[in-house]
Amino acid sequence: MIRFARPDVTEAETAAAESTIMSGWLTAGPSVKKFASRAARKCGADHAVCFDSCTAALEMSLRVLGVGPGDEVITTPYTYSATAEVIRNVGARIVFCDLKPGTFEMDYGLMSSLITPRTKAVIPVDIGGVPCDYDELIGAISSKASLYPPITALQKSIGRVAVVADAAHSFGAEYKSRGIGCVADFTCFSFHVLKSITTGGEGGAVAWMDFDGIDSSALEKEFSLLGDHGQTGKGISGVHG
Repeated sequence: MIRFARPDVTEAETAAAESTIMSGWLTAGPSVKKFASRAARKCGADHAVCFDSCTAALEMSLRVLGVGPGDEVITTPYTYSATAEVIRNVGARIVFCDLKPGTFEMDYGLMSSLITPRTKAVIPVDIGGVPCDYDELIGAISSKASLYPPITALQKSIGRVAVVADAAHSFGAEYKSRGIGCVADFTCFSFHVLKSITTGGEGGAVAWMDFDGIDSSALEKEFSLLGDHGQTGKGISGVHG
């Protein structure tokens, strides 16, 4: 039998999981916050917030950006369905950009031609953990910055179509000596059991750098509230979910 994937779990991971379970926190809690902080440092980002999947991280990134009905988001057809699904979930229009011949990433010249005043984000995908050509991607987007009508403060700070990277495969990878996590505007990771690291079968996170004129602590709180259905945890002790 040829194994598709075999988790590498040692006594250290087992002990850490047991310690977390016995602490009384089975979902959000001190261990999750510590993990988010360490994940941000690992990928070179200023901030990270954890979710239950990369899918959730992608969707909440679009929501934080203010993407919704009437907007368009460009992505690649060569990916898992969740990459496009999150665009539909926020009510925006999915715009597929075909691949550059001989590669697994979008044709950025074609992508540039697909940008309209309704385009609010592009979701590139690091297939197989290999980072996209982010310089070419951002250059193509920046060439159409004059078409971009920002609505929210965050959109104005970015000043062009936002890059929300589907880096489900590429936690720990680097692009030109920069960690995948500090290159795109928002970078979303998966900690599913089939990815490079796992948080017990499922998991995800979004990482980002500070934005000019944006309160990073408020942005972090917004991500956390969206991920927990608006719950603040006030008045809750012990296990919660």
